[in-house]
Amino acid sequence: MIVKVIDEVKNYEEAIKLSCDELVKNGSIEDRYYDAILSKIEEFGAYFCIADHIAMPHARPEDGALKTDLCVLKLNKEVDFLGKPIKIFFTITAVDSSSHIETIKKLAEICMNKEKVEKILNSNNEKEIMEVM
Repeated sequence: MIVKVIDEVKNYEEAIKLSCDELVKNGSIEDRYYDAILSKIEEFGAYFCIADHIAMPHARPEDGALKTDLCVLKLNKEVDFLGKPIKIFFTITAVDSSSHIETIKKLAEICMNKEKVEKILNSNNEKEIMEVM
């Protein structure tokens, strides 16, 4: 898992690109995974926005996933994601559907815990966010 805190981005595409770049550096995805995410957004809209201030961009394993991983990108200034204000990007990659479902379950538990979400939203500390995760 990778955790990054940055001040702001120009748009949601930049946020997703930054998190995908971290996953590429970690050996978790190929570059084309980012393009696959953008294609999904083009096709389905903002369905990655799963809760207030939270988006979970991802693509299919065959779109360039090399290993199961997660990049948590927390923005200090929210960005508009097709009409939804987002501050946390949980960019996930999974090599198969069972690890994909496991990762989503774990993230859902965090997203349903208001205290944990508030801690992430209010934190500028990558280590602190890692502990919450």
